[in-house]
Amino acid sequence: MIEQKISKLNSYFDKQISLCEQCSKKLLADDRKDEAVFEKVKANVYDIFRTIFSVAVKTGKGDSEAVRRFFILKIQQIPSNWATAYNQAKKHDDADKMQIEQIKLDTVSEIKEIFTAIWEEEE
Repeated sequence: MIEQKISKLNSYFDKQISLCEQCSKKLLADDRKDEAVFEKVKANVYDIFRTIFSVAVKTGKGDSEAVRRFFILKIQQIPSNWATAYNQAKKHDDADKMQIEQIKLDTVSEIKEIFTAIWEEEE
Protein backbone atom coordinates (compact mmCIF):
# COMPACT_ATOMS: atom_id res chain seq x y z
CA MET A 1 0.00 0.00 0.00
CA ILE A 2 1.07 3.57 -0.67
CA GLU A 3 0.52 4.42 3.01
CA GLN A 4 3.27 1.97 4.03
CA LYS A 5 5.68 3.46 1.51
CA ILE A 6 4.90 6.97 2.72
CA SER A 7 5.43 5.88 6.31
CA LYS A 8 8.74 4.15 5.49
CA LEU A 9 10.07 7.18 3.66
CA ASN A 10 8.99 9.61 6.37
CA SER A 11 10.65 7.38 8.98
CA TYR A 12 13.80 7.27 6.88
CA PHE A 13 13.94 11.07 6.59
CA ASP A 14 13.24 11.57 10.31
CA LYS A 15 15.91 9.03 11.29
CA GLN A 16 18.56 10.51 8.99
CA ILE A 17 17.88 14.06 10.17
CA SER A 18 18.06 12.94 13.79
CA LEU A 19 21.33 11.06 13.19
CA CYS A 20 22.88 14.10 11.48
CA GLU A 21 21.82 16.37 14.35
CA GLN A 22 23.25 13.99 16.96
CA CYS A 23 26.49 13.64 15.03
CA SER A 24 26.74 17.41 14.61
CA LYS A 25 26.35 17.95 18.36
CA LYS A 26 29.07 15.37 19.12
CA LEU A 27 31.42 16.96 16.60
CA LEU A 28 30.81 20.43 18.04
CA ALA A 29 31.51 19.09 21.52
CA ASP A 30 34.82 17.72 20.17
CA ASP A 31 35.57 21.18 18.69
CA ARG A 32 35.28 19.83 15.13
CA LYS A 33 33.21 22.69 13.72
CA ASP A 34 33.85 22.05 10.02
CA GLU A 35 32.66 18.46 10.26
CA ALA A 36 29.64 19.56 12.30
CA VAL A 37 28.72 21.96 9.48
CA PHE A 38 28.89 19.07 7.01
CA GLU A 39 26.39 17.12 9.12
CA LYS A 40 24.08 20.13 9.17
CA VAL A 41 24.31 20.36 5.39
CA LYS A 42 23.27 16.70 5.12
CA ALA A 43 20.39 17.25 7.55
CA ASN A 44 19.23 20.20 5.45
CA VAL A 45 19.22 18.09 2.28
CA TYR A 46 17.18 15.38 4.01
CA ASP A 47 14.78 18.05 5.26
CA ILE A 48 14.42 19.59 1.79
CA PHE A 49 13.51 16.25 0.27
CA ARG A 50 11.24 15.31 3.17
CA THR A 51 9.30 18.50 2.36
CA ILE A 52 9.31 17.74 -1.37
CA PHE A 53 8.08 14.21 -0.64
CA SER A 54 5.27 15.67 1.46
CA VAL A 55 4.27 17.91 -1.47
CA ALA A 56 4.47 14.92 -3.85
CA VAL A 57 2.11 12.96 -1.61
CA LYS A 58 -0.36 15.85 -1.40
CA THR A 59 -0.35 16.54 -5.13
CA GLY A 60 -0.39 12.82 -6.00
CA LYS A 61 -3.58 12.28 -3.97
CA GLY A 62 -2.99 8.59 -3.39
CA ASP A 63 -1.73 7.85 -6.92
CA SER A 64 1.54 6.00 -6.35
CA GLU A 65 2.81 6.68 -9.89
CA ALA A 66 2.03 10.41 -9.67
CA VAL A 67 3.93 10.65 -6.38
CA ARG A 68 6.89 8.78 -7.89
CA ARG A 69 7.00 10.97 -11.02
CA PHE A 70 6.82 14.23 -9.03
CA PHE A 71 9.52 13.17 -6.56
CA ILE A 72 11.88 11.82 -9.24
CA LEU A 73 11.47 15.01 -11.27
CA LYS A 74 12.43 17.15 -8.27
CA ILE A 75 15.29 14.86 -7.26
CA GLN A 76 16.74 15.40 -10.74
CA GLN A 77 16.06 19.16 -11.00
CA ILE A 78 17.29 20.41 -7.62
CA PRO A 79 20.76 18.80 -7.59
CA SER A 80 21.56 20.29 -10.99
CA ASN A 81 22.11 23.63 -9.22
CA TRP A 82 24.42 21.92 -6.75
CA ALA A 83 26.41 20.33 -9.57
CA THR A 84 26.76 23.75 -11.19
CA ALA A 85 27.90 25.25 -7.87
CA TYR A 86 30.40 22.41 -7.46
CA ASN A 87 31.86 23.08 -10.92
CA GLN A 88 32.09 26.82 -10.20
CA ALA A 89 33.88 26.10 -6.92
CA LYS A 90 36.24 23.76 -8.73
CA LYS A 91 37.07 26.49 -11.27
CA HIS A 92 37.95 28.83 -8.43
CA ASP A 93 39.84 26.22 -6.37
CA ASP A 94 37.38 26.62 -3.50
CA ALA A 95 37.85 23.28 -1.71
CA ASP A 96 35.41 24.10 1.11
CA LYS A 97 32.59 24.96 -1.27
CA MET A 98 33.38 21.90 -3.39
CA GLN A 99 33.13 19.65 -0.35
CA ILE A 100 29.79 21.12 0.73
CA GLU A 101 28.33 20.70 -2.77
CA GLN A 102 29.70 17.15 -2.97
CA ILE A 103 28.04 16.30 0.36
CA LYS A 104 24.72 17.59 -1.03
CA LEU A 105 25.13 15.54 -4.21
CA ASP A 106 26.11 12.38 -2.30
CA THR A 107 23.17 12.80 0.08
CA VAL A 108 20.65 13.29 -2.71
CA SER A 109 22.06 10.23 -4.48
CA GLU A 110 21.46 8.17 -1.33
CA ILE A 111 17.92 9.57 -1.01
CA LYS A 112 17.18 8.61 -4.62
CA GLU A 113 18.42 5.05 -4.00
CA ILE A 114 16.32 4.66 -0.84
CA PHE A 115 13.26 6.20 -2.48
CA THR A 116 13.55 3.87 -5.48
CA ALA A 117 14.04 0.81 -3.27
CA ILE A 118 11.01 1.62 -1.12
CA TRP A 119 8.76 2.75 -3.97
CA GLU A 120 9.47 -0.33 -6.08
CA GLU A 121 8.69 -2.80 -3.27
CA GLU A 122 5.81 -5.07 -4.05
CA GLU A 123 2.54 -3.92 -2.56
